[in-house]
Amino acid sequence: MKVQLRRALILVPGAVLLFGSSASCSWAQIGALGGTAGPALVEPPATIQRANPFEPHGREYAGLPVGDWLLYPSLFVGALVDDNVNQSSASRTSSAGARVVPSLFAEANDGIHKTTLYGMLDGRLYAEASASNADAVAARSGVIQTYEATRDLIFRGQADYTRQRDLFSTLGVDHSVTSLNPTGVGLSPTVNPQTYNQFSGSASVQKTLDRAFVSLTGSVVDIVYDGGGTQPSPDGVVYTASGRGGFWFTPLLYAYAEPTVDQRRYATTVFNSQGYRAVGGIGSDQIGLFRGEVYGGYQAEQFDLAPLGSVSSTVLGARLSYYPTRALTLRASVDESLGVTSLAPSPGVSSGTPTRLTTSLLQASYTIAPEWSANARFGYIRTQYVNNPRLDNAWTVGGTIEYSIWRNVNLTLDYQYTQLTSNAPGQNFSRNVGTLGAVYRY
Repeated sequence: MKVQLRRALILVPGAVLLFGSSASCSWAQIGALGGTAGPALVEPPATIQRANPFEPHGREYAGLPVGDWLLYPSLFVGALVDDNVNQSSASRTSSAGARVVPSLFAEANDGIHKTTLYGMLDGRLYAEASASNADAVAARSGVIQTYEATRDLIFRGQADYTRQRDLFSTLGVDHSVTSLNPTGVGLSPTVNPQTYNQFSGSASVQKTLDRAFVSLTGSVVDIVYDGGGTQPSPDGVVYTASGRGGFWFTPLLYAYAEPTVDQRRYATTVFNSQGYRAVGGIGSDQIGLFRGEVYGGYQAEQFDLAPLGSVSSTVLGARLSYYPTRALTLRASVDESLGVTSLAPSPGVSSGTPTRLTTSLLQASYTIAPEWSANARFGYIRTQYVNNPRLDNAWTVGGTIEYSIWRNVNLTLDYQYTQLTSNAPGQNFSRNVGTLGAVYRY
């Protein structure tokens, strides 16, 4: 009942298939939400939003008008081959199967109020009977509401539902490698992972004062895993409040500070904690071919259970974009966070320990020719178990190639490799997934 109530409040219907005829967007990817010009599913920095001459802001294809809305539906249908459907360390199960990915991006904008709806389902059905327990449906859907009261005062809210196994298993469903999850919980790949449902909501207000800016943001993230009988339960809710303030000390560079406090409450109460994170950094508007931020600071988490104690660490991170040409875009991010896991750090040790996570992500999009496009991605997650020698290193590499065979139908080939290496026995695995199919976009 608890899960159904959350869905009623947050889940936005997202897998609606609409059909029509128009020119296709040659540089979009499998099931991308609105193509490369789709919505950013993470809170943007509270800075003056200036035009980027290298990044396309408009779409190269027309949406389907319905009243005040423009709709951008797509559908991918294809076959896949997976050599480790359960991400198992031993007794690997390989299987061919079918993959269906419908998605919808919709937008209504009157200049003051902007509403964005997005939704996607990623269904995988395996042919081998021994792999039937791995049949999976990942999903992402939500709504973003923006109210521009004045040019220097903007209110923004977002509700999001995400269903997946971990950040690498579907790369956030749409290969965007983004997440509203502010902690390391549920992100790291593991052997025989559980699928989880993540319900997220955030609200923010930002104000620009001449060369200064300030914003306040609050968010709630509720994670519910399938198979509620698991003990200890990893389900939990994270409440976060943050502020951000800074100023432009040159026309192209700004400095900012961003304090954050959080409270974490889990079904297994021994994992409960509260903490803070304080970072400061320097960011840039478009400087030549670059735009981004670098930051550093400190974070700490105090657990209610005395044996878990207090965990702290420095923070070093960056978010960078590089636009060498209109055809090529590179994006990279590095961040550090504190989490907790219900996994046993080593055999014979009681389950549950704090963790430190380092996440590095890299994406590249390239338009080879009018009818060819390519997308590459790389991810790395390092999980350090606090006060325990266990160390997990997970990484993934993948790519997508598309060829336009009709006005709005593209042939698509996708490949992804994922590997986890751990010094804990029985926790290593590797996985290869290849997909071939066709994608239709209105």
